[in-house]
Amino acid sequence: GLLGKFIPAFERARCLMQFNQYHKYTVDEHSIRALESAVFRSRDPGSVGQAYRETKRKDVLHLALLLHDIGKGFEEDHSEVGKRLAEDLATLLGLGDHERHQLAFLVHKHLVMAHVATRRDVSDPATIVSFVRTVGTVETLRMLYVLTVADTDAVAPGSLTSWKESLYTELYARSMEELTGEA
Repeated sequence: GLLGKFIPAFERARCLMQFNQYHKYTVDEHSIRALESAVFRSRDPGSVGQAYRETKRKDVLHLALLLHDIGKGFEEDHSEVGKRLAEDLATLLGLGDHERHQLAFLVHKHLVMAHVATRRDVSDPATIVSFVRTVGTVETLRMLYVLTVADTDAVAPGSLTSWKESLYTELYARSMEELTGEA
């Protein structure tokens, strides 16, 4: 119950079962495992580890990892509910406008990278441009990449396959190139 003291909305997610074929863990355990997965990436020599280490506002990333599924258990889409809860928490914590917007974006759009990487042709420049317009900045792209990998890793043992990670990494690399102009 400790997280519920600091993040009131988290209390509702405590021990909340996820009735689907993917998630092995309750919402709260999944969220904590996602945060743990991201932090463990700090020692990863690959691109996910580099993205994590280069993330300037790890506090915002960590909050997004804890909150990304906080809207589950409501009738409305969990990403929409989560966005509102993230905005409320950001205000409660006194985050600045930029950080509040970034946190709300990450919670609201936490599934977009996985969807684009696994369901669209990332070799199509139009796909990359559309995705980059959604993400907006290099820092947000880094955070979304780490969040996506960590979220997938925390679904169940073995859920983050090398194939999925390679798809996320390819989308990340192509998007970073589009944002920065550097290969």
